[in-house]
Amino acid sequence: MKLEPYGQGIHSRVTTYFLSKLSLKPRIMLFFFAEPILLAASAISGIGFVSKSTALLLVGTIVWMIWLGLMLKIAVPTTDLRLSKHTGWLKRGAFTIFTGLLIFGLFELVALPTIDLWLHPANGQDNALTQSLASFEQGFAYNDATALCHQAAENLIHGENPYAHSNIVSATLQFGGSLDRLTTLREGKLAETFPYPEPQQLEQLWSEAIKYPEQIPPEFQSKLCYPAGCFLIPIPFLLIGVGDLRVIYLILVLGALAYVMRFIPGKMKLIFAAAALISLELWNSIANGENGVLIFPLLLIAWALPKRQLWVSAVVMGLAIATKQTAWFYLPFYLILLLREMGLKKVIIVMAIISGVFLTVNAPFIVAEPKLWFTSVMATMMGNMFPSGVGIVTLVTGGILNIQSSLVFGALEIAVFILVIICYFRYYHHCPQAGPILATLPLFFAWRSQCCYFFYAGLIMLAGIMINEYVAEEPQTANLAVA
Repeated sequence: MKLEPYGQGIHSRVTTYFLSKLSLKPRIMLFFFAEPILLAASAISGIGFVSKSTALLLVGTIVWMIWLGLMLKIAVPTTDLRLSKHTGWLKRGAFTIFTGLLIFGLFELVALPTIDLWLHPANGQDNALTQSLASFEQGFAYNDATALCHQAAENLIHGENPYAHSNIVSATLQFGGSLDRLTTLREGKLAETFPYPEPQQLEQLWSEAIKYPEQIPPEFQSKLCYPAGCFLIPIPFLLIGVGDLRVIYLILVLGALAYVMRFIPGKMKLIFAAAALISLELWNSIANGENGVLIFPLLLIAWALPKRQLWVSAVVMGLAIATKQTAWFYLPFYLILLLREMGLKKVIIVMAIISGVFLTVNAPFIVAEPKLWFTSVMATMMGNMFPSGVGIVTLVTGGILNIQSSLVFGALEIAVFILVIICYFRYYHHCPQAGPILATLPLFFAWRSQCCYFFYAGLIMLAGIMINEYVAEEPQTANLAVA
């Protein structure tokens, strides 16, 4: 019996059959290659943080940089032309990665109930792996921000000002948050601690805090640090009986993905669905109770649809900036896109709509107690926080640089923000859909550069590319889709 060459085997024939039915571009295929890099970056950084390994922290940051660079490559339309002669292996690679990540995601889903078995090895010894697994298991609960948002929503339902009755201790106890996901401040007993408190310190502080929950320790961030959309959006769901914010986030994400897919041309709908399905960081963040995922569906609709549904896009962008500060970084790029595509008049109208939505959502709380609202929303920028994240701040958290002030990183963040805005305005026509990635670059230089700031930007950009750059080619057969 004659053996078939590897390239002509069963796997190859199955791959060729399925991909021949789809409209694939080189840039879209690169997105699938970027996903395992993203997962690797997140995993390496997470293990490095838990194990306090300088080497892993730095490697994680480098891998994050590789991912960001690949995302910028995908944003450039000429990448399709440059890779047009390599679509054969790109297709097969993309299909293989999709299959692998799908299987891994299913394994992760099945393994979660049994993960506790891995946390207590027979020899009773802890190592970096078991510590990371323990942190992973504890992550599948509310983080501090989500607990505070849920508490805020319930406070408002009961007629109380959410900003005046924010209490991280009672919120964590009520909603089952974990100690290692609380935001600590360099205050009180932690004033001289650097670069980050030891677990034993936090456990001691927490054991004292839960004795008197009404007395908030200065070492824990307890302010409701977000605009009012963070708790107003979930309220209708809470009122009809949906009691878990993670379920609400899941409903909103699925709804936004389905809504945006209506505008993706032809066979690309299936490709986008596949890309979303293997975006495991997105689904993990929902399960992890990360409240940052709340703005993903808003930014997805806002960025992808200005040419198709401008007023819907403008209202949703207004909701995004009225919900979480991360969306503020997207706003200049959104306005530049509108300016370049539709002119100054439309931009002025859209700015009025966005401002109106922001004020409508936040005005009642601004009017009630303006100082309280401002100090709460600005707490993440003004608070004396510990350095953390996956960006260049790992040089500090890894012990390479002894910089104990956030001012240097704040200056870097502002400088990079200004620079990327100028570059996007000047070179817009070379990379019109690069906005979501460019919006996250300043955060990579911030004192706090959490991975949840970055991972969903790629999927937002992909939707924008599919809807706005490939629609003209449908229903014609794409020249670059030939293997």
